[in-house]
Amino acid sequence: MDSLALILARFQFGMTAFFHFIYPPLTIGLGVLLVITEGIYVYSKNQDYLRITRFFAKLFAINFVVGVATGIVMEFQFGTNWSQYSSYVGAIFGAPLAIEGLFAFFMESIFVGVMLLGWNRLSPKAHWVSTIFVAIGSALSGVWILVANSWMQTPRGYKIGLNGIPKMTNFWHVVFNPYFPFEFIHVITGAWEYGAFFMAGVASWFLIKNNKDMVMRKALKIAVIVGVVVACFQIVFGDISAKEVVKYQPTKLAMMEALWHSKRYAPETLFALPNNKTQSNGPHIAIPGLLSMLAYMNPAAKVMGFNKSINYINHKYDLKLTPAMFPPVWIVFWSFHIMMYLGFYFAAVMIIALILLLKNKLYDNRKILKVFLFSTFLPLVALELGWFTTEIGRQPFTVYGLLTTVKSVSPNVSASDVGLSIFMFILIYITLASFAIFLFKKELKERLEGKDELAGEVSNKAKANANAKAKEVLS
Repeated sequence: MDSLALILARFQFGMTAFFHFIYPPLTIGLGVLLVITEGIYVYSKNQDYLRITRFFAKLFAINFVVGVATGIVMEFQFGTNWSQYSSYVGAIFGAPLAIEGLFAFFMESIFVGVMLLGWNRLSPKAHWVSTIFVAIGSALSGVWILVANSWMQTPRGYKIGLNGIPKMTNFWHVVFNPYFPFEFIHVITGAWEYGAFFMAGVASWFLIKNNKDMVMRKALKIAVIVGVVVACFQIVFGDISAKEVVKYQPTKLAMMEALWHSKRYAPETLFALPNNKTQSNGPHIAIPGLLSMLAYMNPAAKVMGFNKSINYINHKYDLKLTPAMFPPVWIVFWSFHIMMYLGFYFAAVMIIALILLLKNKLYDNRKILKVFLFSTFLPLVALELGWFTTEIGRQPFTVYGLLTTVKSVSPNVSASDVGLSIFMFILIYITLASFAIFLFKKELKERLEGKDELAGEVSNKAKANANAKAKEVLS
């Protein structure tokens, strides 16, 4: 594969991953909130919570269907554009993907069907159980995808065979590689945070239109209570996840912090314009010693810089990497820092909203409602930036220390082949996104015009009661 084809193959996988990743986090996040709202209904018999569940379940279903469609094409690329990667580590990397597809995804799909079609066919508790399994299934799908990804960050549980190909020696070491636990916690918590802000944003939109909407008042209350807990814990989990980068990927850390040279009292750089050619940060704002403190709990600790970390990798893995083989530092730096700043913003918004809720001023405060509306999709931005940091920061490797990206691509795929498929994928994704937006807007408009989520159920009950009375009269 020529250099242009390599660039296009990388762009294609990044593009398809970016578009697909728009949907699964909301599936995971909304799934948990549906469990909470339906659980409150089951035990309180307050039908407002059933209305919340049924309305957001429809938005969940739209998101789920489009997410499935966008994810189908991704795995085919391992055979088309990345055949050498598949040949080299497919026996290990393929195992968690197969488990995700054969177990977690099928489980989730089955119970999504039960949840959507079982409202009038199951008892409230039985239906709630199906919703719980939807949430579990979506989380389990995330587990196995993150197992595969985290193994690419810190490969374990293998040995190199006589043919030079990695061979799995311990499945559980593959699963519980060092990167997995905190990557999983960080991503899943981010998905829950996204779910909370999505519910809060939708509820706020309705409350801006009609401040007396009691159903959406309750939805906003649930979103704030869940959101404040998740947003505060996410800051802690993010810090712990970053400490794993310190241990296992020093070059990624150096790019995240634009630290060119190893130093004690390493600064936490808050703003910079990193330049790979000059290996400088231009105008910048930094807090001396804070990076050392965050990384090692010691402000005097020495943190490895960009150049030293490359030498470290070369020595550890017997390679000959040069700084030119690594991505532009500014991409990793700003992806990480914008994500980090958004994390603090989310916690601040939720804390302010909780204070207003406790003072009984939340629903009348149009400013905070507009903030929630503005912030509806910002957690998705943070999640995407987190993936940029993780994946771009791992370069020039596909599997850290084991396989470089240049050696992972298919040798016989031309730039025109990849370019054509990129064009086709863009058309498909635009169509799918337009379809999702149309259906979301349709549901929002119908509810705004007065549609009651329980209207059909009430009508069915009325018909049943009328038929029962008619039978009594005839008898």
